[in-house]
Parts: sequence; C-alpha cells; structure tokens
Amino acid sequence: MENKHLVGAVVSLLTDPRKRLTVKKYLKRIYYCEEIGDGDKKMLAFFERELIPIPLN
Repeated sequence: MENKHLVGAVVSLLTDPRKRLTVKKYLKRIYYCEEIGDGDKKMLAFFERELIPIPLN
C-alpha cells in the first residue's frame, strides 16, 4: 500500500480544514505530523482518511 501524502507535504484535517499540518513520518499506515506554528512541535498521529491535501496555488 502506497502512502498518499509525502513526507514534507502540507495537509489539513478533514474535521478542521483551517488547521495546517506538515507530514514528518509515515510508518505502518499512520502519518505523524506537526502543526504549523506550534511552538512545542508535538507529533500528532493520523490515519490517511483523516487528512486532506492542501492544493498548491
């Protein structure tokens, strides 16, 4: 199974599209992301179905 979002890609949450995340790792079907502008740099874990790509302008 291929990952849909590449490491370094900017994505947002399906439930909160205003929240911007950067994909840091992809391991065993889980995306580990950091919120853009978060000073703590906490890693958040999401499944592919929870993330949506942000189109490039």
